[in-house]
Amino acid sequence: MELSGREPSAFSELIGLPAGDPNGRSLGRVYEARGHWERDGTIVIDELLIGRQGLLRRLRGPGADARGIPWANVVDLDRERVLVRA
Repeated sequence: MELSGREPSAFSELIGLPAGDPNGRSLGRVYEARGHWERDGTIVIDELLIGRQGLLRRLRGPGADARGIPWANVVDLDRERVLVRA
């Protein structure tokens, strides 16, 4: 996904944003993001935990069944919403 400058400037601004799909269906809010450190010290977001299931996964903590929506499925991102291919 190419970023354009309209996206959140801090990670904390991503949490709580409403998420939806290209057909206008609401998927809930972003509750958490999971990622990993690269060798050069940068952080790469791997997936977003969205909606009721995302909240439950966040509260339960990490586990084998705790999967979110892959970051590769993020279609658009701005300060108002996150658009994903679910």
